[in-house]
Amino acid sequence: MDDHEDEAPSKSQIKREMHALRDLGERITQLSPAERRTLPLGTRMQAALVEFDRLRAREARRRHLSFIGKLMREEDLDAVRTGLEMLDAASALHARALHSLEAWRDALIESDDHLAAFIDRYPEADRPHLRNLIRSCRRSGESEPSDGARRHYRELFRTLRETVQQSGKPAEPPPG
Repeated sequence: MDDHEDEAPSKSQIKREMHALRDLGERITQLSPAERRTLPLGTRMQAALVEFDRLRAREARRRHLSFIGKLMREEDLDAVRTGLEMLDAASALHARALHSLEAWRDALIESDDHLAAFIDRYPEADRPHLRNLIRSCRRSGESEPSDGARRHYRELFRTLRETVQQSGKPAEPPPG
């Protein structure tokens, strides 16, 4: 019989596992309350997270993080990790879509050729409205940057986002 089979985990291994649970709990505390609700967490953990948000003192938050790490032992860690991965993937996808829309906005302001490409990709777009917004951005961009210029840029971005959402197609960056 091998003596190593019956050995319990070492003290160092237990400590590493506890730190990993605490780190996982800390990652969860950094999520918004809406994102936390998507994770499969028990009621004690949910209450501990609400309490953590209420705490302001640094030392109290540190101690409470240790408590959250202890509560993590009761959770389905595989399900929680899967939920966190899905949130990460969704936020990365969202960020890519926003960058694509920003690239479209900049390209449309730069050249009328890009408007034709946008209309080809999203034929349901309101062409006259887009032209007016682009013209407003160009005019306000020529002068000193002001609140009015930012307003035009935001309005053009909002219109592009709504057009892409209505089309049901994913936002892709402009060609070229």
